Amino acid sequence: MAAPEVAAFGVKANRAIANLRQKIPATTQRANEWQGPIHGRQFTVAGAPADVVADIHAAVVKAIDEGRTLSQFRKEFDQIVKRSGWTYNGTRGWRTALIYRTNMHSAYMAGRWQQILDGADRRPYLEYRSMRDAKVRPQHRAWDGTILPISSPWWRTHYPPNGWNCRCTVRSYSERELRAARKSVSPQPEVQRRPIIDEYDEIADWVPDGIDRGWDHNVGQAWLEPDLALGKRLASLPADIQQAAVRTSVPPEYRQILADRWREALAAGEAVADRVPRIVTFMDGPLIDAFKRQYPTAQFGSVTIAATARSNLTAWPRRWLEQLPELLKDYKAVLVDGADPALLDPVLVLLTDLVDGQRRGVIRMQLNQAVDGLYRAPVVKLEMLDANELEGGRFNAVSPRGGR
Repeated sequence: MAAPEVAAFGVKANRAIANLRQKIPATTQRANEWQGPIHGRQFTVAGAPADVVADIHAAVVKAIDEGRTLSQFRKEFDQIVKRSGWTYNGTRGWRTALIYRTNMHSAYMAGRWQQILDGADRRPYLEYRSMRDAKVRPQHRAWDGTILPISSPWWRTHYPPNGWNCRCTVRSYSERELRAARKSVSPQPEVQRRPIIDEYDEIADWVPDGIDRGWDHNVGQAWLEPDLALGKRLASLPADIQQAAVRTSVPPEYRQILADRWREALAAGEAVADRVPRIVTFMDGPLIDAFKRQYPTAQFGSVTIAATARSNLTAWPRRWLEQLPELLKDYKAVLVDGADPALLDPVLVLLTDLVDGQRRGVIRMQLNQAVDGLYRAPVVKLEMLDANELEGGRFNAVSPRGGR
């Protein structure tokens, strides 16, 4: 007799439901078309049109909200397919199981991360746990029992799920619980990355061994801190691959998510804080190309643009600050500060259309700055300059029309 089918969770998981509800349906052609952290805020079904993605998203939310089984989800999936006329790849059983289980477990683990952060002062350690059966990947089995502080960078890439149909989870511990269990903090695991080769036989990405492409991110951080999750994911790649990744696998809709998050942080008075960067947007390819042509020896380490406690946000009025993500793409001109003729530490100056009397709002952007002690990025500093300060030969133009 077959074992009875159970729902994803025995009780309603409010945080998991919130994670799925807040995702925005979007279309993709391939499952790995986006950078992994983007899935923390956007929902997709590879190859499905927009109306089908929206309907399946609603069905998954209903399934997790009402504790529906896979069989119940399949019935609604069949109705959506019949109504839309969508023809999908793969078998019905495989496709529905993948959608159901992937979204359920990812949502649960995202909600679990929020719970972990809420209790981090009392239970500051996490243990990686696999299912310990024959289906577990060898490397996931090897990570089983790894105990590290919640703040460890390892959890940014290895917090489960770590691949398609990965069932791994975590357990949190207090100091007392660790001692009672006769367990101790593990040595920091060494992370080996493997290259991902695209259809043109070029390196398109670098992914830690044991993790499927697109899964080397923390699903909880990608939901709660989408700017930081994606920014650090990109910053871990070589600069040339970052540029290609932004161009091909960061959709315009996600830039809007980051812009909205910037404005939400401003409203809450949390735009920047000591040692906590805010990823505002990403540098556009045309500007990067123009800069490299004019200054081929200058170092260019990252395309992720950050605001930090050094960004001098008080130099601009609030209504201007709200426009910062858009101004970093739509500016009047780009200059290079000639104060450093060797360009060992390049400083770009973006002129905006924002004027207050005789003074103009400018965005000073210093490349290759240490952010959060873990990676480098262009960091913005906001200023107001008089017209005569922009003259006298100190600044050299890079692109007269900038991002327009």
